[in-house]
Amino acid sequence: MRTRPILLAAVAAAALVFPPAACGGGVEISGFAGYTFPFYSQTFVYDPGPINVPIPGVSIDQGGEFILKASGGIAYGGAIAFYPTDTFGFELRVDRAEVNVKTEASVYDVSVTLPSPLPPVSSSLTLGEGEASVSAPLPLSLNLKLRGAGRSHLYASGGVSRLGSLDLTLRQPIAIGVTAVNLETSNLEIATVEIQAQATDTATSWGGNLGLGFQVGLGERGGLVIEARGFYFPKRTIEWEGLNVSGLPPLQQQLLQRTLEVLPPVEFEPWWVQATIGVSFRF
Repeated sequence: MRTRPILLAAVAAAALVFPPAACGGGVEISGFAGYTFPFYSQTFVYDPGPINVPIPGVSIDQGGEFILKASGGIAYGGAIAFYPTDTFGFELRVDRAEVNVKTEASVYDVSVTLPSPLPPVSSSLTLGEGEASVSAPLPLSLNLKLRGAGRSHLYASGGVSRLGSLDLTLRQPIAIGVTAVNLETSNLEIATVEIQAQATDTATSWGGNLGLGFQVGLGERGGLVIEARGFYFPKRTIEWEGLNVSGLPPLQQQLLQRTLEVLPPVEFEPWWVQATIGVSFRF
């Protein structure tokens, strides 16, 4: 895990910048764990475009939809705060927050108008759920911190956060359109493929964090810490591409290309709130 070396490096650097002797309000070290509540959700509506059917009186309307939603996971980390005064300080912290992405089943609707007197044909194709994996965000933050007086007190801290690279892989089965219409049986043939959005070693980004907590004094130097904190970073855009599609027939290649041209990209926004509980020690 990368959390421990990053935290140790941050603590060592902070100790050089803010030596304990220069901190009239003391030094406080905290460790915490809890759960994340992310807010990412994106709906993808797509349409391969008009299909030219060489049969008079036949027209095809079709389109699909699938959804990506983020779900929470375990959060944990540590912080060190240096207080030049009893109520004002500087805080260095590192957090590890699991953010999962789940996909919902893809649905593809087709409506075919046939020559009179044949009735129209409608079909709805439901495909399975896709697969998604996201590496855990690991932000490093430098904050200003305010705390109340007394062993038990409220506190607030906030500042800038640096988020390193994120690895994100999404795979989703979709339908790309009708490839054949049987007028005698009113059956439709609908081609399906799997698409992928993948990003590895994405660029570092800067964002912010803001937290509010309550510390319950336990003895002379210890305390129980309950906290809610939010993190926000700019969205990361990832384009979709076909997966294992080199052997598709020409018509399906054309439908796939049309679909990819109109399919919105993944706009993953690392934005979450976490609720944690932990312990702190003052020196």
